[in-house]
Amino acid sequence: MTALCWLAPDAAQALVPPAGKRPSFELAAGPAGMTARSSRAVIHDAPPAARAAYRRLAAALDPGDVMWDAATGVPLRIWGLKGAVPRAISSRALELRSAEDLLGRHLDLLAPGSDATDFVLVGDDVSSGIHSLGFAQHYHGRPVIGGQISFRFKGGRLAMIGSEALPKVKAVLTDSPVADAVARERAREWIAREAGSASADVVEGPFILPLVDDARVRGYREVLRVTVDATAPVGRWAVYVDAATGEPVAREQLLRFASGNLKINAPVRGPNGQRLEFAAANLGVVVNGAATVTSITGAVSFADGGPASVATTVVGSFVAVASDAGAPAATNLVLPPGGQVTWTASTDEFLDAQLTTYVHADRVKQFVRGIAPDFAFLDQQMPAIVNINDVCNAFADGETINFFRSDAQCQNSGRIADVVYHEFGHNVHFQGIIPGVGFAEGALSEGISDFLSATITDSSALAPGFFNGSEEPLRELDPQGSEWHFPEDNTEIHDGGRIIGGALWDLRKALRNKLGAGPGVTHVNHLWFEAIRRATDMPTMYPEVLLADDDDGDLGNGTPNECEINVAFDAHGLVGPSAVAAEVLTSAPTPDGVVVDLVVSGQQKVCLNLNPLGAELHWRVRGEQQNGMVQMTASQGGFTGVMPNVGDGKVIEYQVRLLLQGGSTVVFPKNPADDTYELYLGPVTNIFCETFETNPGDQGWMLNGDWAFGPPAGGPDPLTAFNGNGVAGNGLTPPGTYESFLESHMLGPVINVSGHSTVRLQMHRWLEVEDATFDQALVLVNGEEVWMNSAGGDGNVNHLDGEWRFQDIDLTPFVANGQVQLEFILESDEALEFGGWNIDELCVVGTGSVTQGTCGDGIVSGVEACDDGNLQAGDGCSPSCMLETDDPTTGPGPVFTVTDTDTDTDTDSATGGGDKESGCGCNQGAGDLGAAILALGGLVVLRRRRR
Repeated sequence: MTALCWLAPDAAQALVPPAGKRPSFELAAGPAGMTARSSRAVIHDAPPAARAAYRRLAAALDPGDVMWDAATGVPLRIWGLKGAVPRAISSRALELRSAEDLLGRHLDLLAPGSDATDFVLVGDDVSSGIHSLGFAQHYHGRPVIGGQISFRFKGGRLAMIGSEALPKVKAVLTDSPVADAVARERAREWIAREAGSASADVVEGPFILPLVDDARVRGYREVLRVTVDATAPVGRWAVYVDAATGEPVAREQLLRFASGNLKINAPVRGPNGQRLEFAAANLGVVVNGAATVTSITGAVSFADGGPASVATTVVGSFVAVASDAGAPAATNLVLPPGGQVTWTASTDEFLDAQLTTYVHADRVKQFVRGIAPDFAFLDQQMPAIVNINDVCNAFADGETINFFRSDAQCQNSGRIADVVYHEFGHNVHFQGIIPGVGFAEGALSEGISDFLSATITDSSALAPGFFNGSEEPLRELDPQGSEWHFPEDNTEIHDGGRIIGGALWDLRKALRNKLGAGPGVTHVNHLWFEAIRRATDMPTMYPEVLLADDDDGDLGNGTPNECEINVAFDAHGLVGPSAVAAEVLTSAPTPDGVVVDLVVSGQQKVCLNLNPLGAELHWRVRGEQQNGMVQMTASQGGFTGVMPNVGDGKVIEYQVRLLLQGGSTVVFPKNPADDTYELYLGPVTNIFCETFETNPGDQGWMLNGDWAFGPPAGGPDPLTAFNGNGVAGNGLTPPGTYESFLESHMLGPVINVSGHSTVRLQMHRWLEVEDATFDQALVLVNGEEVWMNSAGGDGNVNHLDGEWRFQDIDLTPFVANGQVQLEFILESDEALEFGGWNIDELCVVGTGSVTQGTCGDGIVSGVEACDDGNLQAGDGCSPSCMLETDDPTTGPGPVFTVTDTDTDTDTDSATGGGDKESGCGCNQGAGDLGAAILALGGLVVLRRRRR
């Protein structure tokens, strides 16, 4: 996905961008703060909302690898299927039936919120032993742009599933779209404001346009698509206008411009290099008055008896060149029997551009025919337009290739072989895509087109000499000492394309070494063609190349060249260390320190240096400058390190960094929104504890919204409680996600904390919530906010614990009149829901000595909440010196108050960081709670709205 949505089917690709490097996809207007996503971000762990559905698929198909779209939450590719998949199927009809059945049974995973009838079969292709089936997504009969689900069968078995479906499609529809004339004029006006002159042509639709940014799907619009051409500068746009109003929504530049060092310096690659005499292959000629076509070697036959008169232009069976400037290329030559004659125009830019473009356009067509002899597009006559009145560029539109004139800065792009090959690569990509299976994402198309040029010229340097006076290449796929890496180098689409172009070039080098120069290049060219037909962006090229390399339809047992593929793609960030998993276990503190263990597990990928090399334990003291790093030592199953015990009353924050042999680092916890575990050091006294096991309401908890007590739901929620069976949480029924537009509260009892020098909340949480820019998870004390999930600068830092986490919050500054009252809140917007709160083993604890006080002496002391000098009930202060109230919202009765009445010093140390120990005094059994003073009654309910 280039930007907000995918390229239109007739999108054109250019060599370099115009000045300013403006995005190829732009919004006219959108949700506040939204920017179109620049490229697809992928993750390798199931998103929380998809986990339950994925477990059902995994139970049936047992996949080896899955790649997920981070923004939409759908599985981009599922492969290595080892479960109950079709075997020994020889019928295309049976495979289609199997695909349709899988689509219906697993639609909640592949396209959440859709119905099976929303998907229409649009692609049914058998080539290179792969049966590909593509289903296009619709919504109330309207095509959803970019939405598709696909299946691949190979060797009689299901080999891969792909989904670019859009989740939970919902759009306002109209039965009366605006007239085509209105749509054209609104679209034309928008482009003309910047282009000066513009004309609108085809109106298509209605479609459903997904509004997607880097983090999530922000909504959907019903649109019409209008093609608009501009002349100053040259451009072609797909403009999406609202179907009901004609209001422009978004536009996509179909001529993919870019910038770079364009040059030609090698023989036959540019006008400043050595010129060779290429065969005039497949060229239409008139020999002695009779029309004929030259052979692949440029040969023609004519009657013997003397030289033949040959009249020709630059129109052949497969390429037809036309010029926007200068005289059309045409000549009359004399061909002696058994000899040869050469047509040259090296000193005339406009004529030479026509000849050069014809030679290399025909040559690249025949090169691709050697890779894919059954590719029908190669049999068509392709228009090639040269000498266009613009400079420093070239473009393709899926049907034609187009080249610009020279100026003081740049050569005529029609005179550069590499550029001709590159532009034709875009057309191969567009025409080769299997509908409903692959898609023409911009950076991917740039990279695979660069690779086509590189594999023909046998050079990783694209178009050396494009710029006058420089021999540097426009782009280099194999820079010395570095590699283009995903995602950080995926910026402008031509720059980003170097990532996949570099990965393919590295694979080409590896297979040449392994298989030999000829067979190695032949095989990588085959992998290139088959993968670009089915991939939808750079990350999905990796599994598609594996599929093309596979020899038995079972990706679970590897492929013949999996080692080389893994190494090449991993070097460019397209595989990564996602197969490595680990668990952090933290022991109780001792005077000598805190032992932290990292237990490593997870599947490795063939030939990748993902084996653990070492681990580092990084720590710091909350609120202080004190910090350090401990080099962990190898232990059975992982690594062990010891943090210092920095003293009672402090919180130590820490993370573990696992170093892999290939140079990658995996950080635990895997939660960028809260990337350190925490641990409280020192003894605490339990004031109030809740395990959520039996009747938490009896302790005074009050719930609204989707808060509930009970076992966790799984899915994005944990499978089990931290201890015991019960938790407090949001959405504790499958699928375990909270709702849109939610404001949900859990209010606790009023707790007497008098007599403690510090008061703290210590609990275990499993929290899954969107970035606080959109959804907020809050902890309040006495109505004051004491904690909220992180709000990232780009709204893309979702808080996803993925494990039980110990949390400590200092409540001391918020204590009021010797009391605290906890409130947990979850508020959500209209999209992207996760699992919300899961809370277990919650304790309010204190430090410092506590006195009991003497009830009835008229002095409030110790744990007393009041003392009116008597032991009578009903006068506002109970016989146990707890507050009584007659609140009109809760009814008469005492405020619920609980305290620990132990007079000894408890020494329950908090432990956190993914451990399986108690994080507060909650696990001491009935002793502490049994000694608590319980005054049951009504509850003063405090409420607050944040919006």
